[in-house]
Order: sequence, then C-alpha cells, then structure tokens
Amino acid sequence: MRDGWGYVPDGCSGQEGRMSDDVEPSLGDLLYVEVDYDAATIVVIGEFDMTGTARFWARVSETLATNPPSLTVEARGLTFIDSSGLAALIRAREAAKEAGVAFRVSEPSPMLRRIVELTGVVDLLQGE
Repeated sequence: MRDGWGYVPDGCSGQEGRMSDDVEPSLGDLLYVEVDYDAATIVVIGEFDMTGTARFWARVSETLATNPPSLTVEARGLTFIDSSGLAALIRAREAAKEAGVAFRVSEPSPMLRRIVELTGVVDLLQGE
C-alpha cells in the first residue's frame, strides 16, 4: 500500500484490509494508517498529531463497528506523537471499553513510550 508519495512503509502488507473509500493522505498529512479488519489491527506510522486524528478516529470507528473481540493499535512506526495523537489513542481505548472490546497498543515506539511516561498515562500501554 502506498502512502501517497509512492513509499510503502516496512511491515505493511499491501492491500489487505484496505477499503475502496480510504482517503489517501495529502502533502500536509504525515500519519499513515493501515487497517487489517480481519485481525482488528490499526497500524499507525509517521507523525501522529492533530492532522491525523480524524483519519485515525475514522478507522477506529469503522473497526469497532465490526464488533471485534479486541482492537490492537500497532505503533512501532510512530516517529512523533503530540497531545492530539495521545488524546486520540486514549479516546480509542475508551470507545473500545464502552463497546466491550479489549484494547491494546502493541509495539509502542520509543517516542510513544516517552510521551506516556512524561504525561503519566503509562496504563495506556498495559497489556502490550
């Protein structure tokens, strides 16, 4: 799967889980989101700031609508995350909890680990 600039991030499997109405990122968007609906996994790569939260939330909502037993956000490819991205992850965890869906962040990047430690929300990474 391409990120809009012709680059296929390492670890991305291609077209699996891609919906035909997925919006490709514009030049101002630095967050790449791939969804594997079969495994209820959302892969986030790049910079997760306010420009990517709407796309991320759309994928979370779509995934939760399938009533999966669990939802995993794979975050090893995050190179930057600000308070907007962190808030989106916390919102996703709360939405999953309300839907009765187990939630976990897998393979958190060093940047994500640092921001959760600095902000005191280390519990976001519990169950990884």
